[in-house]
This record gives sequence, C-alpha cells and structure tokens, in this order.
Amino acid sequence: MNDLHYAVIVGINRYPAITDLSGARGDAARFRDWLLDSAGGDVPEGNVALVTATERDEREADVMSAVPTRENVNRALYRTHCAVRAAVADGGDWADTRLYVFLAGHGIAPFGGDAALLMANAAIDLLGNHIAVRPYLSWYESASPFHEIVFFADCCRTRFGGVTAFGPPFTDTTEAPDKVECFVGYGSALGDPAYEQLSPDPDQSRGHFTSALLEGLRGAGGGTVTAEGEVTSDSLAHYVRRHVLDRTAGELVPQEARFLRETSTPIVFGRGLGGVGSYPETLRFPPGFRGGVELRGRGFDEPRRLDIDGADHVASLVPGLYKVVADSLTAPEFTDGGFFEVVTGGGSVVQF
Repeated sequence: MNDLHYAVIVGINRYPAITDLSGARGDAARFRDWLLDSAGGDVPEGNVALVTATERDEREADVMSAVPTRENVNRALYRTHCAVRAAVADGGDWADTRLYVFLAGHGIAPFGGDAALLMANAAIDLLGNHIAVRPYLSWYESASPFHEIVFFADCCRTRFGGVTAFGPPFTDTTEAPDKVECFVGYGSALGDPAYEQLSPDPDQSRGHFTSALLEGLRGAGGGTVTAEGEVTSDSLAHYVRRHVLDRTAGELVPQEARFLRETSTPIVFGRGLGGVGSYPETLRFPPGFRGGVELRGRGFDEPRRLDIDGADHVASLVPGLYKVVADSLTAPEFTDGGFFEVVTGGGSVVQF
C-alpha cells in the first residue's frame, strides 16, 4: 500500500448562482474509488479526503450557504500536508510521498492562472470563490511537503481577465529538500470549455476527461501500459488527449485535454499491468438498421469495421468506453450519440 500517498478530491454539481452540473460529484467519487483500489492508486482510505456536498446540501443551499467552499478545500489540503510532514518526521521517506488533487466542476482561467475550479458559492460577481491550480501548485513546489504533486482539473478554462487567481493561505516555512516532481492534467485547452456526457440517470453522467483519465489509469485494455508493464504520466497523457478529442469531435469546440509534466522521469501510476480480459457485448441497433459502422474503442487504435444486417452483433471487448458511428449520413441517430461503456464481466446488451 502507498502509505505516503495522499489525496484531496473535489466535485461540485450544485451552483445556486450559476448553472448546475450533473457528473462532477460522481466523477470525484469514481476517482476516489480508483485511489482506494489496491489495483489502482492503492492509497489508504484515511489518506483520502473527498470534498463534496451532500444531497441535502444541494437541495437546501443558496449561494451564501452552498458548499464546498475554498475554506473546505484549504482545510482538507492543510490536514494532508500536516499529516505527511508528521509521517516523514516519524521515519517515512520523503521521496515516496505523493499528493493527488482532483477538481471537477465549473471552471475559469483567471488572470495570473491557467485554470481555477469555481466553488459552490461562486456567482458572476463572486468568481473569486475558486481554487486556482497554478498558485496552489507553486506553493507545493516551494514548500515541498510532498515529493510528487499530481493535479487533475476537469473543468472549463474560459478566460476571465478581471478575476485574480488566488493562492492558498498557507505559510511557506521550509526549504525544498529536493526537486518536487509535478504532473498536471487539464480537461481542456486554455480558453476552451469542457463537456459532460449526460444521461437520463444523473448518476450515470460523467465528464469526458475524467472518463478517459480513469480508463487510462486502469490500463485502458493495454492502451496505456508500457513495455515495462507500467502506466506512466507520459502514456496516460497520450491516451487521454486522443480519446477526449475523439469523444467530443462533434462539439462546436472539440475538447482538447492538456498536460504539463515537470519531472525528471515520468511518474508511475501503476506497475505489473498486463492486458485485461475481454467480454461479450451485444450491440443492438434500431429495427431494420443495415449498413456499415465504425466501432471506435478504448482498447485499440484503429476503428473496427462492422457490417450490420439487421440482427444483433456480439463483439468481444475489453472494459472501457466505446463509440459506434454509422457510415451513412442518413442513418438514424444512435442512443447517447453511440457511446457506451464495457465494464468488467461484460455480458450486457447495448441498445442504440
């Protein structure tokens, strides 16, 4: 277990003074699940802080009482770097320390920053209620409570020049014992939006960036596993960039994930990984549908060609996200835009 790894995870759906989201809180929970998984981040549960609102909070809060706020996030961050300093003082190896910060919700790109998650109590005249990635990252680089810092921000990066990027309230009281290694993933390019894949069931809505990120962290059917059997920051970034763009190609502004690595060597997120098993999935097309389709998969680079003759098609697929695209421009529109997910065990029927 990675006893010296810690995480602060933030997911916000409810914005009383802005528009609500559907998938951010669920994305935060799914990232936490990966962290706690022994086959994933393998982080002790006590080292992971999930900063979200309860369903009751979301129902009852107005803009002045909405949570989480900057103070909630700062408190969670403060506790983590106090905890890791105590662990290192007690004999832990600073070189083994890592902090994950995951942010999901509405976002902007403020003046002096590259991305900032708006907190639940943000409003068009309260955009200072945010957590800005760059100033926080700069503090962690300078104060160096952790050797490795990993930030993932699944939010828009719309420019707001009239808003200053605020940093953390923490005092920098130490000198770096060594170079801090940093890896940052942004859900979109600077100035651009980030999208959710919506579902009639809000619990099934999810951010495109987070979905691709979690696939990649889990190996993506071998798509992010290096020849050494590792998932690294480099293999992960390559996978997520490609698949987020593919998933949002039909949007007015396709979403382009961005990554920044300031490390001497790639950060390793998983070791000893090989290919995962494939499972049968029944693809059921609209009544009478005939023709060619492309199956774009998370486990293979080139689209797979399928000829549909009106009957169900059974495909053997590894866990991950997929999309079916019809050759004909006059073909009926597929449910959920042709996107579907294969989970471990498979055996489901996908109705297009």
